[in-house]
Amino acid sequence: MRSHPDRPKRAWVAYAWVAGVAWILPLVGFHVLHELLPDYNANGQCEGIGFGCTLTPADTVDLLRIITYPVLFVAGIVAMTWIAARRARSSRRR
Repeated sequence: MRSHPDRPKRAWVAYAWVAGVAWILPLVGFHVLHELLPDYNANGQCEGIGFGCTLTPADTVDLLRIITYPVLFVAGIVAMTWIAARRARSSRRR
């Protein structure tokens, strides 16, 4: 059985989707949120962590970014490995 002529050209599309959803979209989203949200507390509460202070909205986005990026990096690697394994398995069957 012959493969479709466009198949080699489109082999990277699944990887691009994973990279876009797991890495690029969060990168852009967190950056936009950090720029749009205020860097002060609206109620006049002190800024920071601890002693009754709270993070500003922009700093909260930075904290979420620090927590989320490692998880998204690993998730992207796992998803790309899964795609490669499925493709290797399907090409072995042919």
